[in-house]
Amino acid sequence: MNLTNIKELFESQFSQHIYTLSEISEDDTNNISLCPFKNKFLNFDEIAKEYDSSWATTDMIFFDLEKEYIVFVEYKNGKIKSSNKPKIKQKFLDSFALFYKILKIDKSTFWNLKTYLIFVTNKEKNQNQLNHRNYLSITDELLDILEDNIILYGFDIYKPWYFDEIKTPFCDEFKEFMQNNFNISLEEETNNENI
Repeated sequence: MNLTNIKELFESQFSQHIYTLSEISEDDTNNISLCPFKNKFLNFDEIAKEYDSSWATTDMIFFDLEKEYIVFVEYKNGKIKSSNKPKIKQKFLDSFALFYKILKIDKSTFWNLKTYLIFVTNKEKNQNQLNHRNYLSITDELLDILEDNIILYGFDIYKPWYFDEIKTPFCDEFKEFMQNNFNISLEEETNNENI
């Protein structure tokens, strides 16, 4: 089973779980969308509910056929605390387990698939991570070189064991990030579309 087959399987089997990015990134606590874009993607949380409602998965999944990545995306509008990290790690593990369960392929084929994690957060609520990123980059000159390679929140420990690639952009960087990394042009929602 190649990535094109996997993408087609997901889009046909789960077509009812295709949502706007604005809907997928909505913070359930205060009903605010972290990334208000109207592009549509597979809502992995909704797919998980079909299998086992207790599984906590990443919010979104999509497939980059050009670079051959299965891309898992998690959105967090709140402040990321150390106490939250075990729950977040469990989301990563549950996402892998669900993905494996859906595909029904042998383990060696599964582990040979290339995976990518994008963990999108709110810069205003995670100022300490911005400061950490700036500290790691040392100088403004190095910032441009290193910024794309800095993995925040300690998630670098999951690379390469779970994910071949991990990026931790803030939401205000997400539009440019998607364009530069996946050639996806995100379209912002207008206020009328949110109503």
